[in-house]
Amino acid sequence: MKFNIINPSDPYTMEADDLEIAAVAVSILGNGKYPLEGIGDATGENVPPFLFGGHDEWFTEKFGGNYEQIAQRVIDSRSDALARAFESVTLQSERRSSMNNIGARAAEYALAVRAKATA
Repeated sequence: MKFNIINPSDPYTMEADDLEIAAVAVSILGNGKYPLEGIGDATGENVPPFLFGGHDEWFTEKFGGNYEQIAQRVIDSRSDALARAFESVTLQSERRSSMNNIGARAAEYALAVRAKATA
């Protein structure tokens, strides 16, 4: 599934196995600030921003547990899929115009997830 990361700086996309992986990845990546918009086969699959809360209710409705429970489950049992989602974060323009380097941050998270999985 492919998603646009909606943010005030540069245009990025991310791929994920499913909405659960995408939701956890974007929530970690942007601390709840970035929504996702599904594109292509994922059209209609969206993650809202959680600037003012609401994340627990949304995660419970979608995945049957609050954000912390779902994030922990993904980290513990789906770490490869989560790391691949972080690794797929791609800038959709020739160069960055912002100091906010979402792609570099995603790459760091991918390394951290893979390191935790092998520890």
